Amino acid sequence: MGKREQNRQKRRAAIVQVATRSFLEQGYAATSMSAIADELGGSKATLWSHFASKEQLFSAVVDELVAQFASEMEGATVAGGFSVDGLHRYCLRFLRTLMRPQSISVFRLIMGEGGRFPELNTVFHVRGPAKVLNYLTEFMATRFSRAEAGRVALLVTSALVGWRSQVLTRPGPVLPGEAEQFVDDFIAHLQLPEYKDTPKQPGT
Repeated sequence: MGKREQNRQKRRAAIVQVATRSFLEQGYAATSMSAIADELGGSKATLWSHFASKEQLFSAVVDELVAQFASEMEGATVAGGFSVDGLHRYCLRFLRTLMRPQSISVFRLIMGEGGRFPELNTVFHVRGPAKVLNYLTEFMATRFSRAEAGRVALLVTSALVGWRSQVLTRPGPVLPGEAEQFVDDFIAHLQLPEYKDTPKQPGT
């Protein structure tokens, strides 16, 4: 990569960083391309050369947040296929990541402004939750049929996201060990489909 391209990539990263803070702190409606350009100290033409619209810039912000989320989820499951212990680790890591301040800010942004700006829901779902659901489905599919894996992955994801919504909309803070207790109870009561001791072969 030449120096010119390196500088361009650095400029793009700086734009995304400023936009992330603006979107999460001020909301989608209150964030303007002009204000971002002013904060960066460059020309508006430079900003527009990287992102042709605010929606495109928001997509880049979501991509970066999803990449951070994926990085935090690394190691939550184990190589070699499904196990109950692996699912337990995944659930606990997923909840802890969902409860990070930045994740909560994204959740509130989408809930608060998704009604006025439906495109936010589409961008966020395709680039965020859909990818996470697919990751869990692939993990489950190492031991279950594709159809069963999809159903269980949706059930698990919905339960974890629902717990996050429940604790964020009630009075009082999340208590120490509360997430761990929920995961323990959930896994204990989750009725998984029957599966064999040996992993499914790819394509079966």
